Amino acid sequence: GQHNYLCAGRNDCIVDKIRRKNCPACRLRKCCQAGMVLGGRKLKKFNKIKVVRTLDVALQQPAALQDESQSLTQRLSFSPNQEIQFVPPMISVLRGIEPEVVYAGYDNTKPETPSSLLTSLNHLCERQLLCVVKWSKLLPGFRNLHIDDQITLIQYSWMSLMVFAMGWRSYKHVSGQMLYFAPDLILNEQRMKESSFYSLCLSMWQLPQEFVRLQVSQEEFLCMKALLLLNTIPLEGLRSQSQFDEMRTSYIRELVKAIGLRQKGVVANSQRFYQLTKLLDSMHDLVKQLHLFCLNTFLQSRALSVEFPEMMSEVIAAQLPKILAGMVKPLLFHKK
Repeated sequence: GQHNYLCAGRNDCIVDKIRRKNCPACRLRKCCQAGMVLGGRKLKKFNKIKVVRTLDVALQQPAALQDESQSLTQRLSFSPNQEIQFVPPMISVLRGIEPEVVYAGYDNTKPETPSSLLTSLNHLCERQLLCVVKWSKLLPGFRNLHIDDQITLIQYSWMSLMVFAMGWRSYKHVSGQMLYFAPDLILNEQRMKESSFYSLCLSMWQLPQEFVRLQVSQEEFLCMKALLLLNTIPLEGLRSQSQFDEMRTSYIRELVKAIGLRQKGVVANSQRFYQLTKLLDSMHDLVKQLHLFCLNTFLQSRALSVEFPEMMSEVIAAQLPKILAGMVKPLLFHKK
């Protein structure tokens, strides 16, 4: 069933024969660590095999804008005391590497069924996942990280990046009134109600509504999206942890600059930074709901007649059980 277990302690409860029922969250985590099966569908050990190879190959391929973004990264100083000179502003680079709009290939003339809608969304996610990989390769600083860290960060953040971009499209194209998954797949409230995941639609819908309420600028959105790639790490840390910390700090500073483009005054700037970082923190809860729904649908995909493309299947099987079992560290701006 769809259980969202949370540990009342620190995710380190003792799980043994006597105390195994005390904390379902820690019990689930221990089961996943032991490689046990979730639900009726066997989760293969994809982690270090195919999914890593697929993402590794994609990340290793030369990128068109690589030289420009790499030279920019090398000339960027992460010291807050030094001004960046003789380089294009980071935000203009972020604007230049934004992915093209991806179409779902959805046939709106055919009758809609729960399985056809979910299958189309999965194929759209597969295409968007490839766009996320290409975008990350061009993101200043990212290729300086160890290749294993690059793969890990993409596996942890792809859902967050996709739903955040969907929220932005919904805000820009339909004023937050609908869910704009793709130009050929837009859900109005009626279609949301008719879907098999209405409650999830309502949760996702809050995102473009927040964009509307806060009147988020494109510059702010671009910096926030870069930070979402860097918002979850393994419990044990990354191989290039110090480079990662520097990179994340630099994008936090870019967000402050983006805020400064439209806000005037220290108080207004700090209030805005508080609001936008609160929104970034809220993404963890939204994405947890999406991960849970995604994994449950994946495990029941045969019974539900929902197709999952190969690369997406591999990423889901490799990482979602670990993420949902609390075996990762979310990076928060504010204490809950």
